[in-house]
Amino acid sequence: MLTGSSKGFKKLSLLIFLIFSLAGYSQVDVNSPYSRFGIGELSASNSTYSFSMGGISNALSSPFHVNLNNPASNANFDTLSFVFEGGLSSKFGSISTKTLSGSSNYASLGYLLFGFPVSGRIKVSIGLTPYSNLGYKIKNTELVPEIGNSEFAFEGTGGVNRFFIGASLKLHNNLAIGFSGSYLFGKLTRASSVVFPDSLGFINTKVDNQVKLGDLYYDFGVQYQKMITSKMTLGIGGLYAPAQKLSANHNYFVRSFFTTSMGIESFRDTIVYITDKGIVEIPEKYGVGIVLRNGVKWMVGADVDMQNWSKFKAFDVQDSLVNSIQIAIGGEYFPSDKSIDGYWKKIKYRAGFRYNKSHLFLQNTQIKDFGISFGFGFPLPRSLTTINLGFEIGRFGTKVNDLYQNNYFRVNLGVSVWERWFIKRKYY
Repeated sequence: MLTGSSKGFKKLSLLIFLIFSLAGYSQVDVNSPYSRFGIGELSASNSTYSFSMGGISNALSSPFHVNLNNPASNANFDTLSFVFEGGLSSKFGSISTKTLSGSSNYASLGYLLFGFPVSGRIKVSIGLTPYSNLGYKIKNTELVPEIGNSEFAFEGTGGVNRFFIGASLKLHNNLAIGFSGSYLFGKLTRASSVVFPDSLGFINTKVDNQVKLGDLYYDFGVQYQKMITSKMTLGIGGLYAPAQKLSANHNYFVRSFFTTSMGIESFRDTIVYITDKGIVEIPEKYGVGIVLRNGVKWMVGADVDMQNWSKFKAFDVQDSLVNSIQIAIGGEYFPSDKSIDGYWKKIKYRAGFRYNKSHLFLQNTQIKDFGISFGFGFPLPRSLTTINLGFEIGRFGTKVNDLYQNNYFRVNLGVSVWERWFIKRKYY
């Protein structure tokens, strides 16, 4: 006879296997010239639930959702339940300057998450999500005196993934602390080449600059919740990640090549080959948040997050990065949780806004990103499973000072499964 607990652990083992089998999934094919800097374009660390509310998360807690940012929120999981979440992310938009324009579209796995209790006071979450993405392809042809046309190309691919295990400890009814240990891994490849189609006296040359990263990363969280009236709850949350040095391998190739009639690069000689080990320094990060909740009826919250990217280094080399700050505001409205009401009153409605002064500083301009989001939580009949759908309309960058502007529309689709798994059933 199988108890509910043993069935739960079998499903848990299956999900752990699923996460590890997907740990090597390929990066999304982003198209953003700004991803050239640092460790790529930083991914939004939130599920569809949080994404739909402007990305607020520092003080956000729910028994039905895993919080990717603040591990202290695990304390709100039910002691007899299991939470699983999976999501897909897609982005559609255009990239333009004052004179040029192009498209930028992609879709990928967004996240795999699950959370469960270890004891009444200790709760755990496990997940896999992108940390950063690198993707751009730029070509330019110039007429060089005494050489003729020269074709310059710049391309970046790859990214960094994050596999994490987070744990929370409930110190008393109102206060919880959390710790998250992550393994960041991935490969970043930046390539540049020059081709001389009008001259036989110059050799086509390509440079490949590869960084392969894989090391542990950790952060901390705290959340405090207090009933301030018979219906209202005030929540305060904070997170902190100290500056950390991650081990990495660096490969640098300079090779000559010719292009076949099929347009394929055929390499001739290796001019330079350098391989070494080094450190990628991720700067400290901190954030605070506040949430005001009226039972299950409605909730509003706000976050402020900062990271000292001016201290970023890769192999002792700094980049064009500055300190970043993001402000997010969002909330959720739930018309009714009564079983007698119609289906449309059981849908959860979400909306939010975020403004981000990013870590990029180019052409004497700090690149900014802002978005307006909204979404819905559609419950499945006779269960606590929810289909979450989120949208964001935003703009990243500017056309000022010959920079790029990305106007985008992002769509996230997620599922949240909540089940009671750890009940020992008895049969007579």
